[in-house]
This record gives sequence, structure tokens and C-alpha cells, in this order.
Amino acid sequence: MRTINEISEALSMMNKKEIAEFFKEILTLSEITTLSKRWRILKMLASDNCTQREVAQKLHVSLCKVTRGAKILKTPNSITKKVIKGE
Repeated sequence: MRTINEISEALSMMNKKEIAEFFKEILTLSEITTLSKRWRILKMLASDNCTQREVAQKLHVSLCKVTRGAKILKTPNSITKKVIKGE
């Protein structure tokens, strides 16, 4: 967790453009794509406009990945849910 805390601290001192460049430098295109897709799954689920199956079909991902996102959003006091919903 120490490393995560160090990264969080560094990100808090950057603007949006710098954060984007940081991720481009340390992550592969595949990792950025995966992270972006996970974020889209969570956003779609949080909007309550799509079923899990619809999300999986629209994003061309397995239902397993979508179910994982749904479980995260159903977890009490989920920080991810707070971030996604802008709370």
C-alpha cells in the first residue's frame, strides 16, 4: 500500500494533462485500454440505464467482468461507488 499512497500523493500534485501524460508513460496501451474499459463498465452500471448483460454486449466484455463491477458498486461504503457517482 505504501507505493499506492506514493502514487496518490504524486497525482494530487498534478493537473489533468500531467496525469494523462503520467499514465501514458508508465502504462502500456493495453493497460490503459483495460483501465478505461473498467471505468466505462462502472459508469454504465452506476447510471442504472443498462443491465449487466447490456453492458457486456455494448462493451464487448465478459459478463464476469461486468459482474465484478456490479459487486463493487453494491459494496457498502465503496469508495469506487462514491467516486463514480461524484459523492
